[in-house]
Amino acid sequence: MERLTLRKGEQPDPVREAVRCEKPLFASALGFSAIISVLALTTSLYMLQVYDRVLASRSIDTLLLLTIIATVAILVFSALESLRLRLLVRIGMRVAERLSTRVLRAMVASTSQSSTTTMHSGVRDVETIRNFIGSNGFAALLDAPFIVVYLVVLLLLSPVFLFIVLAGGAVLVFLALANQRATNPHLVRSMTLSARANEFAEDGLRNSDVLEGMGMSNSFVGRWRRQWLESLKIGTEATDRDSRLQAWSRSVRLLIYIFLLGAGALLILNFKGTGGIMIAASIIGGRALQPIESFIASWKSVIAVRLAWERLSILLRHAPKRDEGMSLPAPEGKVQLNSVFFAVPSTRKTVLQNVSFELAPGESLGIIGASACGKSTLLRLMVGAWPPGSGTVRLDGADIYTWPREELSRHIGYLPQDVELFSGTVRENIARMSEGDPQMVVRAAKRAGAHDMILSLPKGYDTDIGNYGHNLSGGQAQRIGIARALYGDPRLIVLDEPNSNLDSFGEEALLQTMTQLKEEKVTLVIVAHRSTILQSVDKMLVLRPNGTIEAFGPREKVVQRFTRGPNRALTNVVPIAQEGV
Repeated sequence: MERLTLRKGEQPDPVREAVRCEKPLFASALGFSAIISVLALTTSLYMLQVYDRVLASRSIDTLLLLTIIATVAILVFSALESLRLRLLVRIGMRVAERLSTRVLRAMVASTSQSSTTTMHSGVRDVETIRNFIGSNGFAALLDAPFIVVYLVVLLLLSPVFLFIVLAGGAVLVFLALANQRATNPHLVRSMTLSARANEFAEDGLRNSDVLEGMGMSNSFVGRWRRQWLESLKIGTEATDRDSRLQAWSRSVRLLIYIFLLGAGALLILNFKGTGGIMIAASIIGGRALQPIESFIASWKSVIAVRLAWERLSILLRHAPKRDEGMSLPAPEGKVQLNSVFFAVPSTRKTVLQNVSFELAPGESLGIIGASACGKSTLLRLMVGAWPPGSGTVRLDGADIYTWPREELSRHIGYLPQDVELFSGTVRENIARMSEGDPQMVVRAAKRAGAHDMILSLPKGYDTDIGNYGHNLSGGQAQRIGIARALYGDPRLIVLDEPNSNLDSFGEEALLQTMTQLKEEKVTLVIVAHRSTILQSVDKMLVLRPNGTIEAFGPREKVVQRFTRGPNRALTNVVPIAQEGV
C-alpha cells in the first residue's frame, strides 16, 4: 500500500478535505455527545440519591421527585442519542456525495489507462467511509473526549475510584495497542486478498460464456477458491489473535468492576463512603471505559476505513487530470497530430513514436498495421481519451485533450474495438445515457443502418439490453455502438474495427454510412482489417510494429506502394489480427 505522505508540491488529502467541509455538523454532533455524556450520569446519580437520601429519610416525595427528574433526563438522553445518530448518518451521506462524483470520474479516467483493484474499488470505499461515519461505533468514539467528565465525578466520589479506573484504562489501552500490532498486518493482508478474490470472481462472471464454452468453469472456480481460502486463512489467524486479546480485555473490565465494588465496600467499612457511592462509582467507571471498549470492538471497521481512505486518496491524487480550457465554437473537423509519442504508464513501453499527419475537414482516413502496433492507442489519442506523452493532437487547432469534455462529446463520435454498451434501453445507449431527442435517436440509427434491426427487437428502442448488452448479439451491439457514435451532429467520427462482428448486410449498411458521412463533410477515421471497408477512404496510414509511420498519403498511392498490382487485395499488406494495444 502506498504511503500517504504529503510531498512538496503535492495536493492535500482530498478525502480529508471532503470530511473537513462538514466540520460544523461534526461540531454539532460533538455538542450532542457532550450533553449525552452528562445525561448518561443520570442512572448512577439517581441510585446515589436513592441509597443515601431516600432510604435514609424514607421520603416518598423525594423518591417521586428524583424519579420524575431521572425519567425526563433519560427521555432527553434517548432523543439526543437518536438525533446524533441521524445527524451522523446524514454527515456520512454528505461526505459520500462530495466524494462519489469525483471518485467515479477518477475511476473512469484511471481505468481507461489502468485496471488495478485500487481503481475498481473506489465506489465501495466511499460506501465504507459513509457507513462508518453513520455507525454507532463512530458515535461511541465521539464520546471519548468526555471521559474527563466521568473522571472528575469519580474524583469527587473518591480518589481511589479514579486511580482504579485510570489504571484499568491504561491496561486496556495497552491491550488495544498490542491487539493492533498483532492483528493489523494480517487484517490488511486478508482484506487485500479478499478484494482480489472478489475482482477475480467478477471477471469470471463477465466472461461466463468463455468459461462455459471452453470448459474452464471448474479450473476457474478452483483458482478462485484457493484465493478465497488464502484470505480466510490469514483472516482466521488475525481473528484468533484478536479473540485472545479480546478475552483478556473482557477479563480486565470485569476486574475493574470488582475492584470498584471492593473499594466502595472498603470505604463503607471504614465509614468513608456509602452504599450509593459504591454503586454509582461502579456504573460511572464502566461508562468511562466504554469508549475504549467500543474502539476495541470496532477495530476491524477502523482498519477497513483506513484502507478505504488510503485507496481513495491515492486514486484522487493520481488520477489523470484535465486542464479543460474555455468554451470553443463547434469544430469543422480539421485534425492535426504533431510529433505524438505515447508510452504505457504502467510499463513505460513505447507504443507510438513521432506520429504526425493532418486531415482536412471532411476527409476520411483508413489506418492499418500489424497487431499491437498502436492503432487503437492512436484512436484513443485522437478523441482525447488519453493524453499523449509528448506532442499534441489538435481539433481545429485546439488541443483535443483540454477541450471541455461535455462540449466535445457533441462534436465527436467514437466506437472502441470492444463495443461496451451500458445497462439500459437501446434508446438510452444511442443517446449516450441520456433521454435524448427521439428524432435524433432515430436519425442516428438510420444513418448507421440499424433502424429496422432495432424495430425488430421486442420493444424496439425501449428494449432493455441487459448488463453489458448481453441481450443482444455481437452484430446488433456493434450496430447500436455505431449509431451511438453518429448521435447528434459530430464533425469527427473515429471507428475502431466497426465491421468485426457485422454480417454482409451490416457491412453494406456501414459502407452506405461512410458514403453519407463523406457527403456531409464529416471527418472519418477508421481502423479495419478488411479491404472492402477501406475502398472509399481518401487517405491511408500504415503503422510499423514499433509505432512509427511507415506510409501516409492518398489511398491509391499507399496501395500501389505495398502491392504489385492495383487490384491486389489490401488485406495482404498487413496481418489480419485483432488490435491488442
